[in-house]
Amino acid sequence: MKHRKVMFLVLLALPFIGCASKKFVAEELEKSEVRTQTQVEELKTKVEETQTEIRDLAKDFNVKLDPLEKATNQNTAKLVSLEEKMGQVRFQTTLSDDKALFEPDSFKLTDAAKAELDQFAKMILAKDKFVFIEIQGHTDSLGTDKYNEYLSEHRAEAVRDYLYMNHDIPLHAMNIIGFGAVKPVADNSTRDGRRANRRVVLVVRMQL
Repeated sequence: MKHRKVMFLVLLALPFIGCASKKFVAEELEKSEVRTQTQVEELKTKVEETQTEIRDLAKDFNVKLDPLEKATNQNTAKLVSLEEKMGQVRFQTTLSDDKALFEPDSFKLTDAAKAELDQFAKMILAKDKFVFIEIQGHTDSLGTDKYNEYLSEHRAEAVRDYLYMNHDIPLHAMNIIGFGAVKPVADNSTRDGRRANRRVVLVVRMQL
């Protein structure tokens, strides 16, 4: 009899237990959704704040960059103006090998070459202006390309060193380049043509 009463009471309570469990689960789900929604809103707020900071930084960067760009453009304009003044070729002098400027297959200056360089230096120093001298060495087509480049460069160096050592023309005011045989001015198939191609050209750029 007692056993039947207990079973009856248990059966009677089951619906209420089920209802309580469903209510608890529903409440927990609702709390979870609220927490999730709160986290989503917080994340949106952080994203918007970050985007605002990025826009502010970009605006500030552009403001700071504008004066720098203006200064750069001004300096570039000044440089171009200076290059226009300094970059103009005022004149050039060619020392050809018909006067035996160098000993055969050598970059040692002859007395005739030194005399011509003395006259050139005297003319340059009389200008009393800043000049820049490009010293170009050239050869005929005899010999290999490598040898001709070597010979032309060292002949240009010999001219530069002579002007510096004997006439105090600053090294920073001179530049050398050895062209080898790539820029002939005459026919290399003839003796006279090869002699004309063996030369040193002094290109003078002068301040206006």
